Amino acid sequence: MSLESQNINSDRVFDEFSPKKLLFQLKSVIDYVISKWLIILLIAILCAIATYYYTILKKPTYLAVITFALDDGVAANIKSPYAKLEQEFGIELGTDAGGVFSSTSNIVELIQSRLLIEKTLKSTVTINKHKLLFADFFLDSLDYREKWTKNRPNSKINFNNNSKNPQEILFANSIINNIYELIITKYIKVEPKGAGTSILQVSCLTENQFFSKYFLEALLNQVTKYYIDTKTQRSKINLAFLQKKTDSVQVEYFNAMYGRASFSDAHLNPSKQVGVVTKDKQQTDVQILKNSYAELVKSLEAAKNNLNQETPLFQFLDIPVLPLKTFNANAIKNSFMVFIISIIIMAMSLFIKKVFQKLIK
Repeated sequence: MSLESQNINSDRVFDEFSPKKLLFQLKSVIDYVISKWLIILLIAILCAIATYYYTILKKPTYLAVITFALDDGVAANIKSPYAKLEQEFGIELGTDAGGVFSSTSNIVELIQSRLLIEKTLKSTVTINKHKLLFADFFLDSLDYREKWTKNRPNSKINFNNNSKNPQEILFANSIINNIYELIITKYIKVEPKGAGTSILQVSCLTENQFFSKYFLEALLNQVTKYYIDTKTQRSKINLAFLQKKTDSVQVEYFNAMYGRASFSDAHLNPSKQVGVVTKDKQQTDVQILKNSYAELVKSLEAAKNNLNQETPLFQFLDIPVLPLKTFNANAIKNSFMVFIISIIIMAMSLFIKKVFQKLIK
């Protein structure tokens, strides 16, 4: 190849990647997008109008809020009230319930757990003097029943799992699962009341103010009951054990005293040493049972006091009161935002489309 032809090819390559040509191509793409301004504007206007009417027709939402603080007690920092009893009977009656719920994040997870939300959904509420399950209340008040049961001949669902038809049970469980997913992702929100505080705020935002209020209250009641039962379960077991042991020793102690009294009445002047030994033995048994009974009574009272100290206290600061706070979407603001976003999206789409066309050429 001659030197002259090489120079021509080099000039072509340089001309192909020149900044001037690149700017020219960019300008032509921008001119193309601008030339489509009428189409872009019409589509943006249509999107804005659709958003306006959708916002107007959309139901308002109602916010229910409960804020509470948790007092966990001081039982974990005190000495076990069963120390003497543990040493005497060779058993362990430690009352520390563990730190499963010691952090705020664990309380949040407890509120959002499937177990407690499902229990709440299967509990009843009275609306207009009619009792119904929260699951049915959810489906009817938020317009999900027709959507989720449109292919079934019977829209009534048995949520108590007492149906003899396995398919009905599976369908009810699938509906409960759908409700649970919606509740934790869309309707329920749990967060600290403020930065650096242990006060929690639980909110429920739905299109039905009665569901927002009553479901949130029922859920917090389930959480409170479960938390207290779990936190005090070991102390209750220990208290029941001590109560049973105390009652048993009390019966033996009283029987021993009556037995000693009966023996003394029958042998006022014993002439044989065997009678004296028997009397001393009964006296010893009475004294031992008396000491054991006294220790058990002390431990029983300490166990009752310890149970009171371990019982958590939920201090509710704010509770939902009807009518709830209402949120209505701003139709004009939403329409304007959609109008601007539509213009940007359409312009970018046309720009990218034209760039790809030129690259392919």
